[in-house]
Amino acid sequence: MATQTRTPKLQLCSDASRAAGEDPIGTAPHWQEVTVLELDVPVWARLRDVANWTAEQGGVFERLRGKVEASGAGFGLLMSAPARAGQPLRVRHYTRGPGGYGRRDYQSEWPQSEWARGLTDTLLEPENLGGWQAVDRPPSGPDLHVCTHGTVDAACGRYGVPVYAALQAAGLRSWRTGHFGGHRLAATAVELPSGYLWAHLTPELAVQVARREVQPAEVAQHLRGFAGVPALAQVLDRELLVRHGWNWLRAQRRAEVSGETVTLHFELDGTSGLARAEISPAPSLKIPGSSHKPGLGDVKQWQLGQVSLETQATA
Repeated sequence: MATQTRTPKLQLCSDASRAAGEDPIGTAPHWQEVTVLELDVPVWARLRDVANWTAEQGGVFERLRGKVEASGAGFGLLMSAPARAGQPLRVRHYTRGPGGYGRRDYQSEWPQSEWARGLTDTLLEPENLGGWQAVDRPPSGPDLHVCTHGTVDAACGRYGVPVYAALQAAGLRSWRTGHFGGHRLAATAVELPSGYLWAHLTPELAVQVARREVQPAEVAQHLRGFAGVPALAQVLDRELLVRHGWNWLRAQRRAEVSGETVTLHFELDGTSGLARAEISPAPSLKIPGSSHKPGLGDVKQWQLGQVSLETQATA
């Protein structure tokens, strides 16, 4: 009689992260601007298929690498599924500004295969946006881009899809979004225009965060960081978010990092301030970086030192 072999259950990296008690702060990328390409899910794989890029598509990324190296200004690229498949290429462009990022929407008559134009015209040659049709921005409120890219990592499919479904059911602006890094933090989401990235979201928690039904102190351990400042500065920014509450999202801020010293300048509600703290390494964790690769990697953790704060009323 043949013996059946049961396939072992896949161990998800996000489960390992939660079990290890990982603090995700400082894992947000540092972006000066973000382009969201509205692409049908099958197109996501084509954009990620570097080997089959056209010369034009490869050239766009070469130019973007040069832009980052010259200015030090990073950019975000998100792929989000449109509400209806088969639509012409459309982009949402977010640029760093007071209190986070400003949003502009544009639509075209080009097919989605022309995604390289969307990157060129938003990130490299913005003067070309005159050839696009501007679209009115929606009312104020968060835009949640939830990674549901299960073909990149099973954790994002397992945990991201229910979070996206809950946000949709609650009538909140949300999109199924392709991989943007951080599988082990699934369900993970980029929230714009605030510029915050979130980790280990549950359907219930995602809705509460989007509606601001919880205080920042209650969800601090789910915050990857504010993309508007470098990684170490995200640790200090989180502390100020906890102290000020959601009002902190209105703050205009910039950060300076020198070694382990972070200085964050801000303006909020008629007050200008300067916060400074030492951010030192905490014991790192050994966690798989992917559900599909069993090898363990070092995951950095951070410790916030004493915060000094100076404020004064602005004229």
